[in-house]
Amino acid sequence: MLKIVRLDDRLVHGQIINNWCTSENITEILVINKEVASNDMRKTFIQMSVPESITILFCDVLGALEIIDEESKFESLMIVFGNPFEILEYIENGGKLDSINIGGMSFKKGTKKLSTAVYVNDEELGILSKIATKNIKLEIRLLPTDKSKKFLNSN
Repeated sequence: MLKIVRLDDRLVHGQIINNWCTSENITEILVINKEVASNDMRKTFIQMSVPESITILFCDVLGALEIIDEESKFESLMIVFGNPFEILEYIENGGKLDSINIGGMSFKKGTKKLSTAVYVNDEELGILSKIATKNIKLEIRLLPTDKSKKFLNSN
């Protein structure tokens, strides 16, 4: 069962493992990020941060679309995207999402602050707004215990 879809440019880190995976009883994390899927060193570093009780898979958008139905049948699944562009690509290629947790987008030059840990540039803001028009709930929330903030109310 797909439990949570998260947008976080840090991908997999302590907040995800210690908080989200615990609160949602996650057994598998699917990282959808073209760059990381083709980078063995980055995959190794991420795998080292994940406990043995959680399976982690890496793929690009098209690879994710091929396996998502099977994985969500047998696992308590969390999907992590590293950027909004791949989320939109996923949706436009037939991927189904009900909601997206925006958990972290790092400050970069030219970005606008939406919350403590979410900064977006105009292009990212446009993509997220486009995703929101597809009847997908977007919330900003770092931790499961934090109060959810609707994305469209934050800009």
